[in-house]
Amino acid sequence: MKCPNCGHELKPGLIYCEHCGHEIQIVPDYDPIDELLIGREEPGESKSAAESQTEERTVIHPEDDGQKTHTKKSRLSEKKKRLHLGLWQKCALTVAVLFICFGAFYASYSAMTSDNSYAWQLRKGRRYVEKQDYKKAILHLRQAQELQSEAEGSDVEPLRLLAQAYGALNAKETAVSCMEDALKLEASARGDSDILKDLYLEMMDLLNETGQTELVGSIIEECPYKDIQKTLLPYRIEKPACDTPEGSYSYYLRLNLSAEYGTIYYTLDGSVPTRDSTRYEAPIELMEEGDVLLSAVAINKKGMISEPLVLVYKLDFPSVKNAPEDPEE
Repeated sequence: MKCPNCGHELKPGLIYCEHCGHEIQIVPDYDPIDELLIGREEPGESKSAAESQTEERTVIHPEDDGQKTHTKKSRLSEKKKRLHLGLWQKCALTVAVLFICFGAFYASYSAMTSDNSYAWQLRKGRRYVEKQDYKKAILHLRQAQELQSEAEGSDVEPLRLLAQAYGALNAKETAVSCMEDALKLEASARGDSDILKDLYLEMMDLLNETGQTELVGSIIEECPYKDIQKTLLPYRIEKPACDTPEGSYSYYLRLNLSAEYGTIYYTLDGSVPTRDSTRYEAPIELMEEGDVLLSAVAINKKGMISEPLVLVYKLDFPSVKNAPEDPEE
C-alpha cells in the first residue's frame, strides 16, 4: 500500500506516512446493497452531510489506537437484514395469493364442467339452441331450471332460451308463457332495468314470429314501467277492419278498410298478404260475380304483422229480363 500524498511505500499497520507524515484513512469495503440503502435513514436519524461523511469512514488516530468507533456500516448491515426479511415475506405472500386464486379457479372450473351443475346444463342448452336442435336444448334447459341455486334463482337465461326453442317448434303458447315468466322474474329481481327492457323487446319479436301479434296491445298496456311502455308503443299493431261484413250480395260492393297502426296490404284470392301484396290506398270495388276471399293485414314500421282479416263475399247479380212486347205492335 502506498501513501496517496507522496507515493512512498507504507509499512503494514502504520496509519501515518513515515516520509511525509500524511494521515492514512482506512475506507470500508464497497457493498452494492450499501449503495442501495444510502439515504434510507430511519425516522429521527437524519444527520448533516458533514456528520454522514465522517461516519462513512473510520479514521484512526495514533492516540486513539484500538478505540472502536460507531460507523454507518453497522446500521447498513441491520437494514440489509430487514430488507432480506421483507423480500422473503413478499415472496411468501405472493405464493399464498397465487395458491388461493388457483384453488378458486379450479373449484369454479369443476363446477362448470360437472354434468350435474347449473352452468353445464345451461351451456349445453344454449349450444343446442345455436345448433337448432331444439328438443335436446329443451331437455338441458329444463334441467338447468331444476338445478338453479338460490343465488342463481333470478337468472332469466334458461327461460329466454326456452321461449326461443318452443317458438321454433311452433309451441306458441308455451313460448309466450316462458317469456312472461322471464319478465316477472326479472321485474321482481331487479325492477326497471335495461335487461327488463330487452326482455320486453324480445317478447315483441317472439309474438311477431309466432303470429300472436294480437297480444301486443295487452302486453304494452299492462307494462308497469312508463319508459319501457313508451319504447314499446311503436310495436302496436291491430287487425284491419272492414265496413262491409262478409256474406252474399246481389249488387256491386265497395269495401273500405282501416287500421289504427301500420299500412294495410291485401289479397283477393285468399293467400296470406305480405309487403309484396297490393297496398290498400283506396276502397276496393267488387264488380264481378263469383266468390271473393279477402285477406288483409297491417304491417307497422317495426315489421310487426297483424293478425289477418279474412272475409268471404259471394256476388250473384240477378239477370235482366227482357221487357214484354207492346201488344199494339
